[in-house]
Amino acid sequence: MISSIMANILTFFHETLGVGWGMAIILLTILVKVVLFPLSLSQIRSLEGMKKIQPEIKKIQEKYKNNPEEQQRKLMELYQKNKVNPLGGCLPLILQLLILLPLIRVLSSPENFNIDFTNAYFLTMNLTQKNSYWLLAVISGATSYIQQKMTMVGTDSSQTAVMNYIMPVFMGWITYTLTAGVGIYWVASTVLGIIQQWVITKFFIQKQSDTVVESEN
Repeated sequence: MISSIMANILTFFHETLGVGWGMAIILLTILVKVVLFPLSLSQIRSLEGMKKIQPEIKKIQEKYKNNPEEQQRKLMELYQKNKVNPLGGCLPLILQLLILLPLIRVLSSPENFNIDFTNAYFLTMNLTQKNSYWLLAVISGATSYIQQKMTMVGTDSSQTAVMNYIMPVFMGWITYTLTAGVGIYWVASTVLGIIQQWVITKFFIQKQSDTVVESEN
C-alpha cells in the first residue's frame, strides 16, 4: 500500500508538474524528508544527548568494568539525570525504514507500479541502468561518510575507525549495483539528511541549549 502511494506521488510530480522522472524522484525524496522531520528531530536530539554524556559513560564503564550490574545501574542513573534515552533513536529509525523501503521498491521495479522509466534519463544517467555509474557510487559513499561522522556516537576504537570507512564503501558499492533511479534517491536522501541534521543541530538543539544556559544565568 505504501509503495502504491509513493508511486502515485511520483507519477503526480511527473505528469501534473511536468518534471522529468529524475527530478520527480528528488521532489519525492524532499517530501519524504519533510513528512519525517519530526521523527528526524527526535532521533538527532537523542544522538546529540548521547554525544554530550559520552565522557561520563566512558568513566563509568572503566570504573565498573568488573561489576556489570553496578555499571548498568550507574549508566541508568546518568541517562535519567540527563534525560537521555539510549534507545530514543531506534523507533524513529524503524518508522523511517517502514516508509523508505517501499520507496526503494518502487524505484527498483517501477514497471510493477505502471511507471515507465524507458528512456528516462537524469543528467545523462538512464534511471533503469545498473552497474554503470561510478560517479554516483562515489558521491553516495562520500555523502554516507559525512553523514556517518555527523551521527556517530561511540568510542574512538580501532573497530569504530574501520567501520567509518567500511560502511561508506559498502553504501557506494550498493548504489553502484542498484538502478540509477535508486542511486539518485539515495544520494538525494543522504545530502538532504546532512543538511537536515545541520539545521536541527544549529537552530533547534543548539538554540535550545543556549536558552537553557541563559535561564540558568
